[in-house]
Amino acid sequence: MKKPVKRKESIIPQAKLLRLFQIIAVLKSGHWTINQLADRFDTSERTIYRYLNLLEEVDFLIEKDFNNRYFIITADDDPTQAQFSVEETRLIRKLILAGTKDNPLKNLLLRKLSLNSEIDSMPRLFVKARLGKFIDQLAGSIKGKLQVILKNYHSANSNEIRDRLVEPIHFGDNYQSIIALDTVDKICKQFKLDRIGDIIEMEQQFQFEPLHQKNQTDIFGMTGDSNMWITLRLSLRSYLLLREEYPLAIPYTEKTDDGYHFHGPVSNLEGVSRFILGLLDEIKIVNPKDLRNFVQKKIDQMTL
Repeated sequence: MKKPVKRKESIIPQAKLLRLFQIIAVLKSGHWTINQLADRFDTSERTIYRYLNLLEEVDFLIEKDFNNRYFIITADDDPTQAQFSVEETRLIRKLILAGTKDNPLKNLLLRKLSLNSEIDSMPRLFVKARLGKFIDQLAGSIKGKLQVILKNYHSANSNEIRDRLVEPIHFGDNYQSIIALDTVDKICKQFKLDRIGDIIEMEQQFQFEPLHQKNQTDIFGMTGDSNMWITLRLSLRSYLLLREEYPLAIPYTEKTDDGYHFHGPVSNLEGVSRFILGLLDEIKIVNPKDLRNFVQKKIDQMTL
C-alpha cells in the first residue's frame, strides 16, 4: 500500500484571515455600504470588493439590499453554522498564534475559538485546500488506473461511516464529487468529496474496468436520460440548505419579490424529491405536475 502523498496546501495569510473574521462578524451584524466597510476597516473600496469576492468563492451568501448595503444572510437555524473538527481547530489556533503576536484581538479570538462558537463558519475558508488535495490524488489515480480507499466516507443514504475501496472514473460537475466503481457491490456511484475523511492511493490496478460507466449526474447527484426543468418556491431555510448541500444549484436560484426560487434541470426526479421530502413545509412545487405526482406517491408510500 502506498502512503498518502504529502502536498503543500495553500493557506490564507494570517493577516487576511483575521480581517476575514472581522468582516464576517460585521456583515452578520448589520447592513453596510462598500464605503462604510472601507472606512470601518481603514482600507480601500477595491480591497473590500476583493474580500467580498473571496467570501463568495467559499460559498458565503452575500446579499445586497435596496440601498446597496451588503450583509450575510443569517437565520436561527442557519445551516452554515457548524462545529469545528479537531483538525480545523488546531489549524486556526496555529494561524492565530503565528500571525498576531501583540495584536489585542489575539486573546479574544483564542477565547472564542476555545468555545467553538462565533467563528464556526470559518472551516469553509480551508475546505478548498483540503478538497484540492483530494482532486490531485484522484486525478492521478484515474490517469494511472489505480484503486483508492476513501477513508471514513460518510454516506447520506445509509448514514454509515466506513472505508470504501473504489476505482475512480471521472469527476462530477464542478469537481464537487467523484464517480467511481464501488468494488464491493460492483456499482458505479457518486461520492461527494466533502464527505471523504482521507484518500489512500493503492498500487492495485483497476480490476473491473468493463463495469465502469461514464454517466453525467444532475444537480442532485442523480443520473438519467431526461432533462426535465423544475421550479420550486423556497423558504429562507430551504434556500440556504439547497445552496449549502447542492452548490451546483446556485446558478439556478434567485431572490424575487415573492421569495426565493429554484428553476433548473434534473435528470431524475428521485434526487430532488428526497430534498423536497426533507423540507415539506418549506418548499412549494410550482412546476411540473409530474414532480408533484412523484412526491405525492412517495408520501402515500410512507403512510401505508
